[in-house]
Amino acid sequence: MGAADMAGMGFGDEAAAGLVSAIEKLPGRSGTTYDQALKDIRGDQQQAYDDNPKSYIAGMGAAGVAGGAAMAKSGLSFGVRAAEAGAPLLRIAAGGAADGSILGGITGFGSGEGLEDRAKKGLLGTAVGTVTGGVTPLAVSGAANLVKPVVAPIMARLRPDTYANAALGEGLKRSGSTVDDITQALIDARADNQPVFTVADAMGQSGQRLLSTVVRNPNEARQPVVEALNARQAGQGRRIVNSLTEAFDAPDTAAQRVDTLTGYRGAAANAAYAEARRNAGPVDISPTLARIDETLTPGVHSIARPNNQIANDSIEGSLSRVRSMLSDGRSNLTDFNGVHRVKFELDDMIQKATNQGAGNRAHYLTQVKNVLDDALADASPPYAAARDAYAAASRRIEAVGAGKTAATRGRAPDTIDVYNAMTPEEQAAFRVGYANPLIEQAQSAAVGVDKSRPLISDATGMEFPIVTAPDRGPRLWNQLGREKTMFETRNAATGGSRTADNLADAADMSQFDPSVMARLMKGDAWGTITAALAKTLNEAKGLPPSVLSKVGEALMQTDPGMARQALTAGAESQSAKAGRRAVVSSILNNLGSSTAARR
Repeated sequence: MGAADMAGMGFGDEAAAGLVSAIEKLPGRSGTTYDQALKDIRGDQQQAYDDNPKSYIAGMGAAGVAGGAAMAKSGLSFGVRAAEAGAPLLRIAAGGAADGSILGGITGFGSGEGLEDRAKKGLLGTAVGTVTGGVTPLAVSGAANLVKPVVAPIMARLRPDTYANAALGEGLKRSGSTVDDITQALIDARADNQPVFTVADAMGQSGQRLLSTVVRNPNEARQPVVEALNARQAGQGRRIVNSLTEAFDAPDTAAQRVDTLTGYRGAAANAAYAEARRNAGPVDISPTLARIDETLTPGVHSIARPNNQIANDSIEGSLSRVRSMLSDGRSNLTDFNGVHRVKFELDDMIQKATNQGAGNRAHYLTQVKNVLDDALADASPPYAAARDAYAAASRRIEAVGAGKTAATRGRAPDTIDVYNAMTPEEQAAFRVGYANPLIEQAQSAAVGVDKSRPLISDATGMEFPIVTAPDRGPRLWNQLGREKTMFETRNAATGGSRTADNLADAADMSQFDPSVMARLMKGDAWGTITAALAKTLNEAKGLPPSVLSKVGEALMQTDPGMARQALTAGAESQSAKAGRRAVVSSILNNLGSSTAARR
């Protein structure tokens, strides 16, 4: 009788009375009305409860359990659905409150008599069900946490795989990632030539903290994990150098590239200028002399002041030297080869003035050189092509130096503007120069430091996508990000205070915790108790050495297939645990809400 009452959610007696009254209307029946039937059924229910309350309540409990389980499995429970989706406990509690509100309201309405009474009991059932449904998941979780320290130390040793999966599942949940996310991260790392990227790295801070627990407590995986992390960090410089070399398409050094480009320029110039000399005629240098005389104004000072002994300034001196190489005042140099050699001499004078910081002198000499260049081009049609090719080759050589400078100083927008103004050939040379100091820095950095850190900044974030070889910028940025993450993982697992490591070493080598003995010798009873409790903390959490070893092996996994297998087991364990708690909560919620609504 109690089971039927619970299963009907308060409407069972009305349904039964309706059925009885319908049957009683058949020919030959007594004609009992609905109200009479309802009164009789409710009297029978009360009599059954009075005669055997335990059986009645047990029946209600059985029906409540069945109803709650059915709701959970059918997907009608908001709380269960939230738990299966991996939602936080508060969201599960909110779902339970919604379940209790609905169940309590329906049951309360069905248990009333008359519209007014039904409305009152419906509101009461809704209120009670909301509170009961919201509190139940919290109570179940709290009870589970109270029982765990008693059960976990025993069961974890008997079933280490189960508890390792549970730890991985909890870590995966806290990381906010899915199994597919972690697996894809490992696949991407391998595609980017970083096969040492691990599950712990992909899980972020959650994975790093789990790995720290493995490293800072005695277990079989502790030493292999530390050695693997140290070996990986030792190879960071090599990996970063390879990434930079590939991203900037810089297999050679800046000096090697300059030597190569200089060799190409010389060989091409020899052939091109030889052709220009073979096809050359006399050179008309009169425009060049006229340009020089605009500055020197020969004869003006000597006519105005015949006895003037004022010396020429450096600009006049340089221009006078050039003029003397082209003319002696009576005859002019017209031979193409001779004039071309003067042009080479003029180039050296300009370079020397530039190096000395004599910008004005270089400016005047450059003006003369340009006029002389035009005269040579007029005398030999192939000369202009040879000259332009030489200038283009020179700009490529200069681009290497410009790249080196841009990598070490200057603002990112300026660097980008300079790079974008270059030809593709000049950009290729610029990239080699740009990568050179970055590679040098990575190679010379001390072992153990994060070599990716200087390469990750606002400036490089702007420059790398532009300056790297086409379509290689995003890959380099991802590689550097992983290197930073891998360093942080090692630092989280092995860095910081050595106290925890020292205590773990001592505990691993002895049958007692030295901190416990020290407090005992000082007469610190409370300190002795708390230290002893702390020693068993991992055991109470279900993390004995056997479990920690398996967790460590899973966290250091780099193979995507093996990682998926381990993480799937962890996710399923987490989902199953949440599902079990949710089903229990749903059952208790159904019982509590329905029972309270009948009062």
